[in-house]
Amino acid sequence: MTSTEVRAAIVQELEARGYAVPESEQDADLIGLGVNSAVLIQILSALEDVFDLDIDLERLFLGPMTVARLEAEITRAAGLRTPSS
Repeated sequence: MTSTEVRAAIVQELEARGYAVPESEQDADLIGLGVNSAVLIQILSALEDVFDLDIDLERLFLGPMTVARLEAEITRAAGLRTPSS
């Protein structure tokens, strides 16, 4: 699994809950795009199941929640390859 596939899984989880986040807005705060915190928790829980890991929620909620930040955190936590590696 690569970070590109992680990003695709994040986008898929968002879309499954009715939130389409265009590639051009994947660095935008998801709360600002209308995703509420309850939905974010559902998405994070689903992603923990998909990637079989525990996501540090406290760390994530310290800053803006973006697709890019989620990808970076999951990639880091899972020790996954980035597209350049």
